[in-house]
Amino acid sequence: MATIRPENLTVPEIVEAFVAVSLAQSQAVDEDDHRRYNKLVDDYLALEAELRSRQGDERRALLPLLDHMNVQVRMNAALSTLAILPDEARETLRLIHARREYPQAADAISMLNALERGIYVPE
Repeated sequence: MATIRPENLTVPEIVEAFVAVSLAQSQAVDEDDHRRYNKLVDDYLALEAELRSRQGDERRALLPLLDHMNVQVRMNAALSTLAILPDEARETLRLIHARREYPQAADAISMLNALERGIYVPE
């Protein structure tokens, strides 16, 4: 996937790119391709940052993704919306863990523990 320039995209286009990046991450996880996964993290974070920078914080546009069929899409959407939709995001993380959707389930429970202990405070 090419480097994304989210500042040139509309909010719906950013959400579409967010899904595409998350699905590519899911494939990288399935293929045990850590290098590709890590590269895609930069794209995912750039998309999240662009949504956050938009007037009114457009990360709310990711809300429908909390119910996406792909676990990586749900995981990324939950992490990206913790600051603005904490209840919904935490519930998504709880469900990922409860359904044992590994390896994301391990990250989900780690994040929930960090939130509970105050080690991580979402922005």
